[in-house]
Amino acid sequence: MPDEFDELARSLRQGAGREWREEAAADEQLTELQRRRARTLADVAREAMHRGDRVTVEVAGLRLAHPVIAVGVDYLVLDDGDGVVDVALDRVTLGLERRSSGGASGKPAAATLRARLGELEQAGARVTVVTTGGERGEGLLEVVAADHLVVDGGGGKRTYIPLGVLALVFSRFPPLLDRSSQLFPRSPGPRGERG
Repeated sequence: MPDEFDELARSLRQGAGREWREEAAADEQLTELQRRRARTLADVAREAMHRGDRVTVEVAGLRLAHPVIAVGVDYLVLDDGDGVVDVALDRVTLGLERRSSGGASGKPAAATLRARLGELEQAGARVTVVTTGGERGEGLLEVVAADHLVVDGGGGKRTYIPLGVLALVFSRFPPLLDRSSQLFPRSPGPRGERG
């Protein structure tokens, strides 16, 4: 008789344990799905930057594949070797090539693309702007207006670009990075005298 009860008890424990494991696995799958649904393109880009993934950006027949050096709320910054490319996340297609090393942790001081454009305007930066339709404007970023940019191409030529179609901004002016979240941020100054 005791053997039958031991066998029944073991069977009940194993059955209950299996059910609990299956429920836990199902809960984990739902939690992961919920996490993925809540992610934004900025979250995807930020994770890729931290891992050191190569990011591919495509818009208007143009394809760029470079490391990400900073991610804001609605844009990312690529290092193309000659300068930087500010990318409007909601106007491009992103592709990722996973890597396991070489990540960065760039948080731009300008949280939004509009603020980044303001940085470029204040710096007197020369830019090449590409729209979602492939149109380009090249020259000095003169003004970031309420709903458009003004790019002074020189010789009296000005290009007015609606912010709603702005996809890429090429410049040689890297983003200012927010160092406030670092435990011991480096102080500005000559290289030999940084604290």
